[in-house]
Amino acid sequence: MTRRGKPRREEQDLPPYIQQALVLRAGGANWQQCAEAVGTTAANLREWRKHPHADGFLKEAVRSNLECATTLFADAAPRLAERLIALGLDERVKGYTAVSAISEAFKILQQGVVDREHRDQLNAIRSTLEQIEGSPPDVIDV
Repeated sequence: MTRRGKPRREEQDLPPYIQQALVLRAGGANWQQCAEAVGTTAANLREWRKHPHADGFLKEAVRSNLECATTLFADAAPRLAERLIALGLDERVKGYTAVSAISEAFKILQQGVVDREHRDQLNAIRSTLEQIEGSPPDVIDV
């Protein structure tokens, strides 16, 4: 028996305005701010948040934001290094005032590199398992 009327929310694709709201949420906005930006209510967004594809979409948006942030840090790394050296060598500047922020930037950059290396290693392990077992393993990529 075919159901008549409007399809249930779970049976629909995520509408573009909901996708836009989830991207805003991934960027740090609260539900109310997201709702106002796309012309709906926070309650409606919370209902769409229960959609089977919403979680994956939101995680992908967060992952994309993190990749962009890592790229910004990587692009700024040479300038940060030059500034750190200049601060360390300048007798007039109290280096501790900026060293903390620059140090954090390098820690974030290093964490991004480590995460990428781990991802590459996991992919190599999966590839090896596929060769040994003859088919892709039932592993969920996290």
